[in-house]
Amino acid sequence: MAVVATAITRIFFSKPARGFMRETVTGGWRLRKPKAVRSTRREGSGNLARLSAIKKLGQSRWLLAMLVGLAWALAYPEPRWSIFAWLVPGCLLAVVSGREGWRLFGLAFLAALVFRLVSLRFLLNIPHTGGAVGGWLALSVSAALFSAAWAWICGVWFRCGLVDQNWPWIKRFCFGLFAAAVWVGIEMFQARALGGYPWNFLGVTQFENNPLIQIAAFTGVYGVSFLIVWFSVSVLFAILKIRRATANPWAWMTDLAAPCIVLVCVCTFGFLRLDVIVKISEPFRVAVVQPSIPQRLIWESGNKEERMDKVLELSELALVSKPDVLIWPESSAPVTQENWPRVKRLLQEANTPLILGIDDFERDADTGEDRFYNSAAFVPVDDSAPVVYRKRRLVMFGEYIPFEKALPFMKYLSPIGASFSAGTEAVQFPVGEGKTTMAPVICYEDAFPHGVREHVLPGTTLLVNLTNDGWFGEGPAQWQHAANAVFRCIENRVPMVRSCNNGLSCWVDRFGRVRRFFGEENGDIYGAGFAVFEIPLGQALGRSFYNRHGDVFGWSCLVLGLAGIIARLAKRRLHTRRKIG
Repeated sequence: MAVVATAITRIFFSKPARGFMRETVTGGWRLRKPKAVRSTRREGSGNLARLSAIKKLGQSRWLLAMLVGLAWALAYPEPRWSIFAWLVPGCLLAVVSGREGWRLFGLAFLAALVFRLVSLRFLLNIPHTGGAVGGWLALSVSAALFSAAWAWICGVWFRCGLVDQNWPWIKRFCFGLFAAAVWVGIEMFQARALGGYPWNFLGVTQFENNPLIQIAAFTGVYGVSFLIVWFSVSVLFAILKIRRATANPWAWMTDLAAPCIVLVCVCTFGFLRLDVIVKISEPFRVAVVQPSIPQRLIWESGNKEERMDKVLELSELALVSKPDVLIWPESSAPVTQENWPRVKRLLQEANTPLILGIDDFERDADTGEDRFYNSAAFVPVDDSAPVVYRKRRLVMFGEYIPFEKALPFMKYLSPIGASFSAGTEAVQFPVGEGKTTMAPVICYEDAFPHGVREHVLPGTTLLVNLTNDGWFGEGPAQWQHAANAVFRCIENRVPMVRSCNNGLSCWVDRFGRVRRFFGEENGDIYGAGFAVFEIPLGQALGRSFYNRHGDVFGWSCLVLGLAGIIARLAKRRLHTRRKIG
């Protein structure tokens, strides 16, 4: 922390070096070399030139922006150095301080782009070379725009605040709250715009900090993001205060007092919440199959029987432990009319129901058009009809092609043959004669805070996520996906079991703790096999505030951020009119 603080202050807020004159500009310092100063060193000295180049590179804001973006990415799995998340917002504002217009936005965008390119590197593992590179670049650029917008808003409307060390405490305090509210407002917008992309919000970096993230039961993941940004910006102001010579050497503590007090209160609440004793009932036994089938083989049609044989073989081994339900992941088992009798016979012999991912379709009665759905089905042991849930939030270019009819060439950017249609309603799976009610979500639907909330109804006792992260090979995607899912359990006070093609199959309790995951014994989370989880459902703690009321905190932050922007615009306009008058 001290090293980062020293580096930031020396580069952005220190006095000009000898041989340079200081020129005051709006929002910072500009250095210019006086004409009368001449170098006394011999021209062309190789060592001097190299040292000068290194120094210049070290003071380059563009390089620092890239380093901020890299640190931002490293806060997520893998390697999940979550401490970096507490530094990133403040460092990002320091990098753009004193800059205006496109240069300000360019620095912020570069940092956000590096973050996205590094954290989304797993997209390059998609076995469709052109689509993988194109998707990686397109998604990184579009997602970076959201993050860059935050630094641009804070820099444009409050650019003087980062270098004006004479701001009163209340103004610095309000700016910290404003910056955090704007960040949350942008995350709220990102989760909904163009179908939404809520992957890797800032608060997700803290998925292993269990006491802190219990606040999500009230605020959603957005509350954790808010605390991180508020604290980080306050640290920046404290550093500026330290650099300024004042009569009170402890004046910088006033900037950190409020966020630190709130963090202590939040963590104290979290510790108390984690100590709640839940009356445990008989464990609910769930067997999950992880076949680890490469995505290329899933796309090929000639090996369906081999894939089905593998899934059934693993299922037979899993059913020896007599679980209450058997779960197959998304896209793993090519169920057909020919092999369906084998599946039913297996379930009836073990007296165990099955939840699996299927491709479902229906024909429109009016147009005669066939509509295909990515679905999850609950198959009872008896001959009653399966209960089917159709995925509601589809992956662009992975499950549907945007503007497919108007722009036919778009289909060449995707490996899928045709687009799926989106489902319209949440469905509950009654297991064990209705004693356990499971709410299914498919693939990255568990990354949507407001989406999963719609699935957890009164009486829902367990979330189940069927996913196929085999698209991305063996990389950080599996851990990032699980980290996002952790918050859905806290937000709704419901545990979750995840059945994945090649990891991370696990179960997460209602407090967001990953209790067991496939491969934890040998360290191979991506391999083939099965796991049986004993989930103590216990006595329900009641619906959480977030589950009952939704994104009250998130919408409040969005309104607060917009109000701050409008107020600043009105003030600047009034000031301009007075100047003209």
